[in-house]
Amino acid sequence: MPSYRLAHPIYLDLPMMLSFLAHIEGGVSFSESETTTDTGVRDRVLKARAGLRAKLWTVGEAGLDGESTSQKREETASESRTERHHTGASLFNVLYYYLREDSLVVDLDSPGQLDSLVSGDLVEVHGDYLGNPIENVLAFFNTVLPYVTDGQPPAAPTHLETASGHRSGNPAKRASTAGGVRPQVQGGNADGNASVLRLLQRMSADISDAPVHDLLFRTPSGLDVVATVASDYYSPTTNEYLREGQFRVVGKITRVLQGEDLINLTRRTVLGVAGPEMARNMINEMGTHDGLSLNVSDPIVAAPAVQILPMAIFI
Repeated sequence: MPSYRLAHPIYLDLPMMLSFLAHIEGGVSFSESETTTDTGVRDRVLKARAGLRAKLWTVGEAGLDGESTSQKREETASESRTERHHTGASLFNVLYYYLREDSLVVDLDSPGQLDSLVSGDLVEVHGDYLGNPIENVLAFFNTVLPYVTDGQPPAAPTHLETASGHRSGNPAKRASTAGGVRPQVQGGNADGNASVLRLLQRMSADISDAPVHDLLFRTPSGLDVVATVASDYYSPTTNEYLREGQFRVVGKITRVLQGEDLINLTRRTVLGVAGPEMARNMINEMGTHDGLSLNVSDPIVAAPAVQILPMAIFI
């Protein structure tokens, strides 16, 4: 069996990964230039690398040592130059090999392991991706909103059109409500509906502008893991790749939740200051609004759990 595994990062914090790898390697480069003469002598130029382990560039190196000849040749007569390049993903594979080879990563799965862990420990978890309930709900409403409001928040009701169902004399308004398509808040009116939609739009903007996102994973043993990812490396495409899958996360612990500790996954929005119970109730209400049954997790993560700053989310 090979001594390595091929990991494909879905999310990769490139600065963190490069800083770790550069420390181990004494520097790191994305490219290498190699010159070969007609005698087989190689002139290898490695940029900013001390080569402590020589794992990055090993292809074709075997058998070069000890070669010699007494015959003199003009080495400049024939020369070829080769460029080899790394990607961020391939460099991560090198670093991951080092970390595993040196047993520097703790495989974290069960709540019973938390007593021996502290902030700063490097861990790897494997589990189901649950996402973020507030982001999941907002993504759903952002998808539905253009169909029911033409992309605009609904106006407050007037004497021409009220929640009781009276038809407006305005043909445009009659067309907008054709077929009974009118967003409503359960037990409320159109005015309350407009307020809720504006709140949802405001929270969606908060999420879009946030420099980080909170993602929830759950291990097979039931340990909740909150991964705080950087928005610079977390794109909508990344979110779609992660949806309803099982992934591995490697990163640094930033908080171990014990006792009464909580993490409110709505904390990046205005709802986060309202308290855990209000956040939980609102998420539940939005998830079941007008007969909907959105499968969203609890926005309040309770101990025992762990929060990590991920270097990579990969498969």
